[in-house]
Amino acid sequence: MQDFRENPNENFRQAYASTTVENELFDDNEMEVDLASPWQRMGARIMDGLPFAGIGILAAILVAFTGGSDGKAAMAVIILAVVAAIGLLIYNLVIMARDGQSIGKKIVGIRVITEDGDNPGFVKYCLVREIGYNFIFTLIGIVNENLGDALATIAGIICVVMLFMESRNRQTLQDLLAKTLVIKN
Repeated sequence: MQDFRENPNENFRQAYASTTVENELFDDNEMEVDLASPWQRMGARIMDGLPFAGIGILAAILVAFTGGSDGKAAMAVIILAVVAAIGLLIYNLVIMARDGQSIGKKIVGIRVITEDGDNPGFVKYCLVREIGYNFIFTLIGIVNENLGDALATIAGIICVVMLFMESRNRQTLQDLLAKTLVIKN
């Protein structure tokens, strides 16, 4: 992405200034940004899962075709699929930390920023917003699987509803946990 600012050292928030939505969280340092639409965010989430689904489907098909062998070919396919999925996950984490965008967010043209307008980086984006949020439900699921599943489903529904709440800056539970916003790029 080319930087068209006169002074490339000016802060990230000024580079993404807009005139659409004013956020009350910024107090004296008010910032205006274009919030990502709920449809963009849901589309990005779906696109994030498609490569992993593709790897799984391709692996299942290849394992089915190698079913008549002694199992070594099927195991090789499974190992290859796991390595591909881990590689894709690592790539996604790197670009999320570097650019504030997952693969799906890049395709859709949205990004995650902190409430201060900065790039959230690895800790806020990856560890808090993505891994930490899901880890909460995993821990609950370890204690009680049904409760963990129920709470994850309820949280998912709440997040979808929150996406449509422009008065609350369309911040989902993950955004509130990490103090982030999702904006149009």
